[in-house]
Amino acid sequence: MNSELKSGLPLFVCVLLAAMLCSCKSLYDFTDNAERNFRPPQKISGKVTDPLRDSSVLSVLWIGHASVLIQIDDKAILIDPLFSNSVAQVLRRYVEPGLDPDDLKKCDLVLISHSHMDHLNLSSLSAVEERFPGTPLIFPEGVEEFLPDYDLKFVRMKTASGRKGKYTGETKVINGVEITTVKAYHWGGRYGVDGKLWEKKGATGYIIKYNGKTVYFSGDTSYNKRFFTYLGENYKIDLEVISIIYCKDCEEVNQGNAHLFPKGVLKILDDTKALMTIPVHFGTFTDPRAQYPVLERMLRQDEHYRKRVKIMKLGEQLFLTDTYSSREAGK
Repeated sequence: MNSELKSGLPLFVCVLLAAMLCSCKSLYDFTDNAERNFRPPQKISGKVTDPLRDSSVLSVLWIGHASVLIQIDDKAILIDPLFSNSVAQVLRRYVEPGLDPDDLKKCDLVLISHSHMDHLNLSSLSAVEERFPGTPLIFPEGVEEFLPDYDLKFVRMKTASGRKGKYTGETKVINGVEITTVKAYHWGGRYGVDGKLWEKKGATGYIIKYNGKTVYFSGDTSYNKRFFTYLGENYKIDLEVISIIYCKDCEEVNQGNAHLFPKGVLKILDDTKALMTIPVHFGTFTDPRAQYPVLERMLRQDEHYRKRVKIMKLGEQLFLTDTYSSREAGK
């Protein structure tokens, strides 16, 4: 049973709150979602069963939604792990998770970007705890009030205010990996309305540095040119993973002050000058058949973006070679 329900939260409240998921999803089609309760998610053909390789310099595997596995040399890093077939027993997957946690042979760090149900997934953290007890679990301040007492090493980190150019929160070296919290233009809380009404903390992006490689994970955010220009001026980003939401042929960059539309990915790439950009946070709880063509049309406009933005399929793994990570790529 879902941990939210075990805590006594009535099912109808979960349904209402998940439907409102100002937290990380616009209002969805209830009829379509309900129909998926009666069939399993689609299977992934050729699913990766050996994701960690000794030869990997830098790789990313898209598990689904905002959940990714990053490998930098000998370090395996899970971000916003989401292995369950539903969120709050309400949002149902179209496609199965792109990774079975039993196929993961090691895990050095787990990062949580914020406390909303589709990013802080309690049953998935239980699966991580079962396989890798004692693993550092890194999260922004404010998330701790929603965490059960896992057998994981809790690492709470301060977040960036964004005021007066304060775009970083704090930096810690954990298991040899340097982690810096950076501004995310989103909000915390657990159920959407609580974060909005009470302005709860609990949302961040991350800069991850190890062995000369730099990864930026945005978490849910909207676009702010000063912030992303700051990232481009202060970090040489090899790989960035950016959360977006679906928007059919729209020209807008932001959805209010909470999420990015697809065009926001291109604006961020212009500012950060990252070598490779991966959009995520789509095609898992909403129909991927509608979303992929929109993203691919967006990239056809410019060869520069086609080379630097990778539209991944669920369960796909991308390996960035030593040559690519040397920052010679894309010139």
